Amino acid sequence: MPMVPEAAYAMLACARIGAIHSVVFGGFSPESLKDRILDSDCQTVITADEGCEVAV
Repeated sequence: MPMVPEAAYAMLACARIGAIHSVVFGGFSPESLKDRILDSDCQTVITADEGCEVAV
């Protein structure tokens, strides 16, 4: 997920219910992401299709 508040919400929700979560660097290639997802044998993937960066 991009750097959006929902990424933190999802991570904290997983921690709250005791689910294992793994935050993955968004700069990985599609092939690397596929390998990590398949190797983890996960049941759910939480993602976003876009994000906004705010200049400070």
